[in-house]
Amino acid sequence: MGKSRRFSGPPAKPRFQASSLLNSAVADLDAGRLQDAENTLRLLLMAQPKDGDALNLMGVIELRRGRSAAAIDAFKRAAAVQPRNPGVHLNLGNAFLRSNRLESALDHYETATRLRPGYADAEALKGDALRKLARWPEAALAYERALRGKRDHFAALNGYGLCLMHDGDATRAVEMLSAALEKLPPNDRVNRANVLANLGSAMLQTGDGVEGLSALAQAATLLPENDEISHLLAQNLRHVRVVPEGESFVTVLQRLLERPDVSPANLASATVATLKSQTDVSVALQALGQDAVDAESLQLLISNRLLMTLLKKTPVPDQEIELAMTNVRRHLLLSSADAVRDAQLELISALAQQCFLNEYVYSVTAEEEEAVASLTKTVSDSTSPNWGGLALLGCYLPLGRLSEVPEGRAEMPDCVAPLFRQQVDEPRQEQAYAATVPALTPVTDAVSRAVQSQYEENPYPRWTGFSRRVPRPLREAVRDSLPYLAESQFPPTDAPRVLIAGCGTGLETMRVITSYQAASVLAVDLSRTSLAYGMRKLAEYGVSGIEHSQADILALDQFDRRFDLIHSFGVIHHMSDPQRGLNVLAHLLDPGGFLYVGLYSVIARKAVTEVRQLIAERGVPPTPAGIRGLRRQIMLGEAGPQLSILASPASDFWAMSDCRDLMFHVEEHQFTLLEIEEMFAKAQLEFLGLEVRYAPDLTLFRQENPEQSKLTSLRAWHEFEERHPQVFGGTYQLWARKPVPQVG
Repeated sequence: MGKSRRFSGPPAKPRFQASSLLNSAVADLDAGRLQDAENTLRLLLMAQPKDGDALNLMGVIELRRGRSAAAIDAFKRAAAVQPRNPGVHLNLGNAFLRSNRLESALDHYETATRLRPGYADAEALKGDALRKLARWPEAALAYERALRGKRDHFAALNGYGLCLMHDGDATRAVEMLSAALEKLPPNDRVNRANVLANLGSAMLQTGDGVEGLSALAQAATLLPENDEISHLLAQNLRHVRVVPEGESFVTVLQRLLERPDVSPANLASATVATLKSQTDVSVALQALGQDAVDAESLQLLISNRLLMTLLKKTPVPDQEIELAMTNVRRHLLLSSADAVRDAQLELISALAQQCFLNEYVYSVTAEEEEAVASLTKTVSDSTSPNWGGLALLGCYLPLGRLSEVPEGRAEMPDCVAPLFRQQVDEPRQEQAYAATVPALTPVTDAVSRAVQSQYEENPYPRWTGFSRRVPRPLREAVRDSLPYLAESQFPPTDAPRVLIAGCGTGLETMRVITSYQAASVLAVDLSRTSLAYGMRKLAEYGVSGIEHSQADILALDQFDRRFDLIHSFGVIHHMSDPQRGLNVLAHLLDPGGFLYVGLYSVIARKAVTEVRQLIAERGVPPTPAGIRGLRRQIMLGEAGPQLSILASPASDFWAMSDCRDLMFHVEEHQFTLLEIEEMFAKAQLEFLGLEVRYAPDLTLFRQENPEQSKLTSLRAWHEFEERHPQVFGGTYQLWARKPVPQVG
């Protein structure tokens, strides 16, 4: 009898087959052939359902496809087979991080580092999760551990740089982020763009403006599809006068101007600086600023795409361009025949859009007024639409005011259509919205009625675009603005009831709804015209669900609703009794509710006080003619050099309603921060902090006031403003809170 053989089951498949299949799947994965890799892994798993390596790779494939839930399932199955594999826990943490399940991600990163001490990748990603949880000191320690394990770990260098920036150490942040950038290969487009964006932000905090903007522009060039980077660049271009050189920046700027989700007003100063850095444009503007208008200079401007786009998008905050365009407009009206106007129709249409945007604030001569009256008659008597004549009239008055407006648009030239939409269709839409606005309270206070009248005539501001952002939970947004708050001071909800007290033309409403998730919003204002403008703009952005009402804040003292957040920017200082207005807002807050309020600074608005005195002494009326005349005197230096600051690019000087709001307001109060401290005390509000427009100013404050408690000291901020009078740009942005009554 031969020797017997014992079997415990079917013969095992040779191990080399599984290894071969795994190697094939890895090769397909590395080459981006995800479906081929998946097919191979499924073959392997049919034979060996608990192959941990195969399950791990399946998770990687799902993660690359953006299917986080499927990836988590695959990685969990892999972890069940290989519970002590740190790489599997790292991948599982990544899947949870992609799903924004930060605590779960953190658990698996900690498991990975416990299984493999010094695991740099896991420590760096743990730092990312901790940073997103706003646990900044712990995040910094995780990044430090990662760098001890791997000194050139770019993700750890990048994350550590962000922690340093958060702590106010922008100089060291620049060092870390520069080192991170050096570790990345030139073809790593995504990571290079993100690190460049962070580096640019850090450089801006150090005051290195041009280099910071250049880094942000490079990031936007590398990753134009990344909205966050584009918005960050646009935000930091606000009111800058010195910009990076080169055609690549011009290209980025042009793209930003054309985006509907970026505010063109924030880009205007940078666009002007870019245009005037071009020698041919600068020479042409100087020539056109003279009385004579030469055809060569005119053609050069027509061919400049950046300038033509700017004219159509937002009031241009520049004296030289305004004077040149004023002369061009006069030349086109007085010197051009119909054939010439038709040939220059694109320029005339762009100029008409600019004049409507600035509400016809350009100065006008008696000769032009006569010519406009004559052209109006000619256009009205024409048997067919005179597009050149109509566009030219749009440079002097809104086309919607004409007694007869061409309704047939089929034959309208392409460049004229936006003009008619702007000057005819949109005002009609606003009239329709105005008829639907309910009145929540009567307006009986004498000053409130005067303010209401002003804003019915001149809604402020007539904004054209908005830089949208992804709204976040209220507590998270507050943490970013006031990172030093104690947990007990945070808002009690992430689904806030919000009152926008003085919503104006809807710009503040857009800021609220793009800042805070799940907010239910009541927006009130004195002016029905302003409300209608805002309702049209919100509809244009696809925003719905906002409750609009006409109301006087002073009459809301009997209102029975309460709010978690009240947003009131630039409103209380136009009341007859600002303290009373603040008391009403405090009354409307629920205990623990937050108030965001904007109030004028007496220190920063010295020039405004002086021009208001001059207006009173000379009896300048708040009419279009009066406003145009005073503006021209200020631009030409005839009103005194001390008022030249009013014509800065950042000033509300470049449109009729803005200018009236700035210099001719019917009621204005200004304050020091010490006076505001008293007002808050009387309203029983707890001051939480100030927002500063430019990061270097906050860095400077923290250098001069290293104690964290100074951030919530209005006296410390007052002393800082006395040393740096323009730090708040004329308006304080303050956070306060209605305390929760103590029990017992």
